[in-house]
Amino acid sequence: MDIVYILKNAIETGFIWSLLALGVFISYRVLDFADLTVEGSLTFGGAISAALLLQTNIPFLSNPIVTIIFSIAGGMLAGLITGILHTKFQIPGILAGIISMTGLYSINLLVMGGASLYISNTTTVYQPIENLLVNTFNMENMQWVKFLTKSLTSLGMVVFACSTIYWFFGTEIGMSIRATGCNQHMARAQGINTHKMIIIGLAISNGLVALAGALYVHCYKSSNMDLGRGSIVVGLASIIIGEVLIGKVTFKRWLFAVIIGSILFQAIIGIAILLGFSANNLKLLQAILITFILAFPIIKKWIVKKRGGRYA
Repeated sequence: MDIVYILKNAIETGFIWSLLALGVFISYRVLDFADLTVEGSLTFGGAISAALLLQTNIPFLSNPIVTIIFSIAGGMLAGLITGILHTKFQIPGILAGIISMTGLYSINLLVMGGASLYISNTTTVYQPIENLLVNTFNMENMQWVKFLTKSLTSLGMVVFACSTIYWFFGTEIGMSIRATGCNQHMARAQGINTHKMIIIGLAISNGLVALAGALYVHCYKSSNMDLGRGSIVVGLASIIIGEVLIGKVTFKRWLFAVIIGSILFQAIIGIAILLGFSANNLKLLQAILITFILAFPIIKKWIVKKRGGRYA
């Protein structure tokens, strides 16, 4: 039963965090930009959704889809600011992300009115699927209803996001963003406004991250200031695990690898807890895991070199 629970939880949360990983993928892999804004924009997306869902006296604002749209817009605004700080004010990318992340901490507190916000009695984006399973298909096992509701709704969001990303990065602007990430000097020589492409890319990246935060709030009906802590590590680990196992031969396969990597990463965390790893040390486990994955090519070279020397 423990393994079944781990798999169910990995799928439920993995689809949500895959949106975070896709956002990090755009900044880290496509743009080659180490953007720390995501640690604030994830919480920002969740905070906006939670605050709007509680505005039940204004039906339009509390509409689940509307709250998600506003969350995405908020995340894109955060990425836009980071891009402007980097391109227009010549602030290094790492510092620009830290500045935005630091500013978002106070903004998130203002949006939520405190360190946390609960939305237990509100209608979320997951409600239609739950109603369909209960009322139309007459499912009575609520554990499976909750699992299918969360998984199918999040999967729908992921499929829509991936389809949009795949289409967008095949357009002229999308290809220009990819060219900027590959080689800014060459892109500028081809007449591409690289500053504009960086700003657009970071806006899209943080919009996806904010979407992940909004879905998390809709799914678990709570938002807090710790939501974004360590999110950059989760995103990077998901990307790298996917790349190692699935590969990145084509852009479509690369996107698929990020999603699978996110699910597998959540499964690894669940297995670690099952084996007795303290939940208080999860961030340490994440740091060790991503360090090992990043260092694996070097470790592999050392092993091969040592064996070659031994048997030569």
